[in-house]
Amino acid sequence: MPEDSISDKPKPGRKHYWTYSFLIYLSAAVISQGQIIYQTGFEPEEGYDPQYTLAEQSGWKAEGSGGNGLIKGTFQDLGNQAYIGFWAPVNEDEGYINLWRPIETSLTEINAIRFSVVMMIADSEDTQRDEFRWSIYNSETKRLASVDFDNHTQTINFELDDDKGFRDTGFSFERDTAYDLTIDINFLENNWDAMIGDVYIIENQPLTTSNAKLELGDISAVWVLREIGKAGDNFMVFDDYKIEKMPIKIKPKNKFSLKMANGLPTMSFEAGKYLIQTSTDLISWHDLSTIEGESQFIDKDYSTKKSQRYYRLRLIE
Repeated sequence: MPEDSISDKPKPGRKHYWTYSFLIYLSAAVISQGQIIYQTGFEPEEGYDPQYTLAEQSGWKAEGSGGNGLIKGTFQDLGNQAYIGFWAPVNEDEGYINLWRPIETSLTEINAIRFSVVMMIADSEDTQRDEFRWSIYNSETKRLASVDFDNHTQTINFELDDDKGFRDTGFSFERDTAYDLTIDINFLENNWDAMIGDVYIIENQPLTTSNAKLELGDISAVWVLREIGKAGDNFMVFDDYKIEKMPIKIKPKNKFSLKMANGLPTMSFEAGKYLIQTSTDLISWHDLSTIEGESQFIDKDYSTKKSQRYYRLRLIE
């Protein structure tokens, strides 16, 4: 067991049940399942104990002394979840904590992998907000790329290994809302993509721009303090952490994107015929429009005063 017990430290006590914000996308594409390299749901039968930090349990490691551990019931019906953040680092000069589980299997013959996780950014109860990331490291501990969730601006950004800083994806996220994040990594072609649900938020970016070794070492959860010495009590909750070997061709054929343009939800399509429906409660659905082929739909009836608005696509055969 780890030496650092958090039984006498504040734990995330806020419970946020599983919801999807703004979009539900039902894809018609069928993607074959891959060979599991590593997965965990952080449950007791896997050897996890919520009395202790996640670091040093079941092979997980940490760089930094900031908050991490296990909680139960944040995502309804999913048992335990892991978290990073919430309580400040021991040392005031620490600006981040990395939390990872090294890949113990040799991946030299694997050309493509898929990483998937259920995640949520739980907001601070004070005014201090930080950044949370998923970072891809190679087998030589070189950081290749990162997906960043900035809780201050609520923007989703990404970074490569070209030392040019973060780039805006054009997408944002809702606090205290669960999302399915997927990152597809193609070592053979040196590129990667990221999706929320089935919506691409990052496409065809180079995995390395500096000729770094293209072999997976780990995918880390990261908490970066916006201001060193002033950590917010925000945290990232995550579950169903999975890395699997995938065929090289892993993109669905039907491409779809959703962005806010001039304050209105704008959906773009490249293939397929769909019925677009909307709901405010995920129970009653109303038809908006039928879309076929390459086209765009703007929801001109969208009201920013509504606290939630969900969309779904129904494939028309």
